[in-house]
Amino acid sequence: MSSEEQHFLSNTPVEVAIQSLQQQVEQLKRIVNKKVDDLPDTTNQEALKEEIKQLKIANEKAEYRIRFLLRTLEQKETSK
Repeated sequence: MSSEEQHFLSNTPVEVAIQSLQQQVEQLKRIVNKKVDDLPDTTNQEALKEEIKQLKIANEKAEYRIRFLLRTLEQKETSK
């Protein structure tokens, strides 16, 4: 710490120094929260893309099973 900083701190009332530090802490919290809010978007997008991919596969399988069951039902009805 330079002598100028020491002089400033010794002449600054404690309440003013505390208030200034609290404001800086709040600013840092806002910066961190903004960065944290930005991060999940890309991570969340990747997770959502993967989930969509898996759901499309599951949907295709379900549609295939439905078509198979419908054909089986038609065959049973026509064979009666």
